[in-house]
Amino acid sequence: MYNSIHSKFIKTPIFYILKDGVNACLPVGCNMETYPLCDYVVQSLFLKMTGAQEQKLKCICWDMATNNYEYRRVYLDKVKTDYGEFSSYNQKNNVYKQLINEINRYDKDFRIETIKWLKNIDSEKENELFAQEIRMMVAMIIKEQSKNGRPNEKIKNQIEINIENKFRKKKNIIVTEAIKKKFLTKIKDRMIALMESSILSIGDRSNYLFWKTNIINAKDCASEDNLLAGNLKTRYENDLIRHRHRCAHNLTSYQQNLPTLSALAENEHRYHNYFFRFTTLILIDEIFMLLYNEYIKQIECNISHI
Repeated sequence: MYNSIHSKFIKTPIFYILKDGVNACLPVGCNMETYPLCDYVVQSLFLKMTGAQEQKLKCICWDMATNNYEYRRVYLDKVKTDYGEFSSYNQKNNVYKQLINEINRYDKDFRIETIKWLKNIDSEKENELFAQEIRMMVAMIIKEQSKNGRPNEKIKNQIEINIENKFRKKKNIIVTEAIKKKFLTKIKDRMIALMESSILSIGDRSNYLFWKTNIINAKDCASEDNLLAGNLKTRYENDLIRHRHRCAHNLTSYQQNLPTLSALAENEHRYHNYFFRFTTLILIDEIFMLLYNEYIKQIECNISHI
């Protein structure tokens, strides 16, 4: 069995940090006089989660460098330029791509799309997910066509047949995206169950409800070359990492860099809150844990080649 002093830490979800924070606040209740406490709590949790994630990625790199001497040489030579503090998106993405490369050393057919996002997904469940996605596509087309008159049942059935035939060859891709959606939904459902009646959600109700009704696009995470993409990547770079630096270095104590009224009025600014930041950090953590487990699995199967 593969043994590393880092494994237990890497496999411990940073979701537990959020859970510990919520539980620690239970005795103070959720009354009006406790609202000022909320900002201190979420900032502390945010810093703990970003710090733990940065240390995790550092530990993953040390594990890879321990098992691959060629990578060790490159890593030690470029650790400052390529990885830095493991906080920026590019630094995290470098670890992501390297971890996939290390898995490919042992399994050349491995792709991020083939990873087991959820347990207990058999062929029957995959067929069910494919059928659900087809029904959603059909519903969207029918809704669009209803603007020019409601289509009859015969037309609806024909639309469904046409859509299913069109995407049958792409079934694996569609099913993978559907499973990723369920994976993302599972993460969010756990967070909602934890925070629903806590000081975090009650103390910042408007942002919490906005976050609760928004869905992460499955295509915005874990592609072949990118840990994050689209809006998720943009928000990480424009908000999460900047806010990490503001909190970690106490920049708000001396920098008068508050957003302007016009910036506050922009729709995108609504995504600049702790609930979206927590979700992004937990999502990144879950992806890395899945990849790390796959990495360990490959090493254990090929231990004699190390």
